[in-house]
Amino acid sequence: MKILLVVSILFISVGCNWDQTQSQDELAIVAPQTATFNVMNSEEKREAHPHPFQVKFDMVQLEKDVYDFMVSMELNDGAHFISPNAKRDFKGKFTLQFDENQELEMVSDILETPLSVEEFDPHPFVDGYVNWVRENTRYNQKLNRKVENNFHVKGFIQFTIEPRCTLEKVPFIIKYEEGNMRVELWGC
Repeated sequence: MKILLVVSILFISVGCNWDQTQSQDELAIVAPQTATFNVMNSEEKREAHPHPFQVKFDMVQLEKDVYDFMVSMELNDGAHFISPNAKRDFKGKFTLQFDENQELEMVSDILETPLSVEEFDPHPFVDGYVNWVRENTRYNQKLNRKVENNFHVKGFIQFTIEPRCTLEKVPFIIKYEEGNMRVELWGC
């Protein structure tokens, strides 16, 4: 009985360590200015159904101090969320936020591609017009770097994923070091 217990614990330990190593690989930077993240935890990977969404972050320099911060949302199995372009105020609307800082400023409104279309939703929680994002969509936010020295600025995207009705918050950190700007997943 003791041998069976020891073998079981050893098997679980090895499985957990392998899973943590795999998670670290998923957070690797793909290129100096591009990071891709598959946002899901180890338990969700084991589920028979895929996670309802995946997030990819990219950072591209446009001019000396101007950068394009891109968030790509990939949706699975009918998942959807409310566009930042929805005219009504919804608590779960897609938002992009940065901690208060002196290093970066948002230059313009966030751009959505493809642009969501307003539709009527009779659901009691909506009961009106809303812009549902039902397909893979990219968000572009121009950022202006205001300082020359190295810095780290934290931020997050937040939205309610439907039909699961869960508020999702994906934190990231933008790092400017030695003349290179990049984005990394933070705190997950």
